[in-house]
Amino acid sequence: MLKKIVLGLIAVVVLLAAVGMLLPRQSHLQRTVTIDRPASLIYATVNSFQRFPEWSPWQDLDPNMQQTVEGPREGVGAKLVWSGNDKVGTGTQVITATVPNASVATDLNFGDMGTSKSLVKLDAAGASTKVTWSLDTDMGAGPIGRYFGLTMDGMVGKDFARGLTKLKTLVEKLPNTDIAGFSAEIVELQSQPVLFVTKSTGSDTPSITKAYAEAYAEIGKFMAKNKLRQIGAPLGVDGAMTDNSYTFDAGMPVDRADITTAGNVKFRASYSGKALKTTHVGSYDNLGATYQKLQAYAAAHGFKSSAATFSWYVDDPAHTPPETVRTEIYWPIK
Repeated sequence: MLKKIVLGLIAVVVLLAAVGMLLPRQSHLQRTVTIDRPASLIYATVNSFQRFPEWSPWQDLDPNMQQTVEGPREGVGAKLVWSGNDKVGTGTQVITATVPNASVATDLNFGDMGTSKSLVKLDAAGASTKVTWSLDTDMGAGPIGRYFGLTMDGMVGKDFARGLTKLKTLVEKLPNTDIAGFSAEIVELQSQPVLFVTKSTGSDTPSITKAYAEAYAEIGKFMAKNKLRQIGAPLGVDGAMTDNSYTFDAGMPVDRADITTAGNVKFRASYSGKALKTTHVGSYDNLGATYQKLQAYAAAHGFKSSAATFSWYVDDPAHTPPETVRTEIYWPIK
């Protein structure tokens, strides 16, 4: 009887092994969500690990998890290294391929747990975007791994669904602005002495233009009286803005700061440090749209503001065609 039982168990093991070898070696799972934002915003968010902790479905499993980002800030080569408790383990995730505003592929290494390939795919759905997050894993040549592959969708699929829900919540808090084709660069600025005049005016372009002209005229008179020399393009530092009003500082870089100011004209050092820079080309009437794109770009890429935005008016509109007037916009970052 014992011999029959042993033989029976062996037969069952052999049968299970044989069936296991017929199971798929590759495990695939995916989940989908629709996000009410342009694909460009979602792409900017998932094409780096700067904001990943905010939408990762595993973040809450270990509040003390250690995470570091290596390599480029975004795009191919950006790498996330994590280490935590038994629930999250240790591993790395590296961006390996991207298609702007369409997909981001990553390789995951879970150490002893093996490796997988992940893909976030973006498809336009009217004014929204369908986001599909998938995971492909080689379960190995043996039958045990292939049986385990049958449970992957049930075990990990819910995590992917939760992560997409968190991504949707995060991105739908961003400005609803399409940033496809928009670019900005990180620059390091040095401080220099600047004469400023603070102005408050209406929020319409003619009122703002008139107020700037008045401020620069006042600064010009002060410079002439005190024999100061302009050493850079005029600038403006944004203050409070509502639907009906706008407060700003009109500034002019000068060669010296050894003069006692009077009246509305004040000395101040310009911003020193890192900033996102983009260049608006064209009429001042469209500056607002560029500001909105820069704001959305900064938010999606995970940049934190450190000071008020400001602009350098590179070209004199009195001597430059409106369609080629350049305005450099700076977003100070930490």
